[in-house]
Amino acid sequence: MSNHGLVMRTEKLSHSSAIWNEIFYCTPNPSPFLSYEWFYALCHSLLRIEPEIMVFWDGDRPVGIFPGIVENKTLRFIGDERVTDITDIIYLSIYEEQFLESLASLITSKDWYVDLFPLETGSPLVRLLPELLNDVKIKQADLSPLLPLPDSWDSYLSKLDGKERHELRRKLKKASDVALKSVGSEQIETLFQLMIASSNEKKDFLKKEVCSFFKAIAESFSKNQWLRFRVSFLDSKPIGAIFSFYFNNRIYLYNTGFDPDFHSFSPGIISIALDIKSAIDEGFKYYDFLRGEERYKFHLGAEERYTRRVMR
Repeated sequence: MSNHGLVMRTEKLSHSSAIWNEIFYCTPNPSPFLSYEWFYALCHSLLRIEPEIMVFWDGDRPVGIFPGIVENKTLRFIGDERVTDITDIIYLSIYEEQFLESLASLITSKDWYVDLFPLETGSPLVRLLPELLNDVKIKQADLSPLLPLPDSWDSYLSKLDGKERHELRRKLKKASDVALKSVGSEQIETLFQLMIASSNEKKDFLKKEVCSFFKAIAESFSKNQWLRFRVSFLDSKPIGAIFSFYFNNRIYLYNTGFDPDFHSFSPGIISIALDIKSAIDEGFKYYDFLRGEERYKFHLGAEERYTRRVMR
């Protein structure tokens, strides 16, 4: 189908890696959650589907991908609410307006409903689609706290509330013998064990297919040098784990686990605090806590931020 000079053709996900990577590495504000590796793992390890994605072309040049499907005449992103914290389109920046016009024209011609989430506020779908489709609504979605990182640990501590700063210092002093170490993707079972120990909610979350997804992501992101997998040890005993990703100037805290037998050391908070300190030393600009309303995120200085949902 042709819209505004662009041609949309569907392509099986498993056949699209070259096209995807050509666009992904040139897209504005890319993240690991928009990568081919992420969607491949999502579809093949978790959802067990082989979707056809929408690729928009300018002649023989691929310029944009909509990683979504149409179900019951509703356009949605490929995703799973258990594991999808953020998503979006990928596109070449010079084609932003043309891509959105083509997508809007396609939605109108097919008379599709639209339900697209979770999107960051700056997504072109949030900014531009309401201008192109007058019956589009933007709704606030999930709380997704974000921590801007200062240039030094002292500056970070100074920005915390006095009570929280005192409490964090107290916990760090008590846990002075705890060491946070980077580990490889082959240690993923340690994460699972600590997540299961953390809470019944995380135990229920770790279904067989979710574990398979985590393993696939750990392996592929490790190859891309996007994996930030760290374990806290007291002596040689793992007591906390952080399963994160890093890309450009941002760290994405994806999941954590801790051993409740060491609750007195606050292993979850200590692991994250030590990682924040390391992130500041490494020069990262943001520590992204992603979806979730857990209070510890705000105790550690995160700012309130919400994702958006685009509906028609």
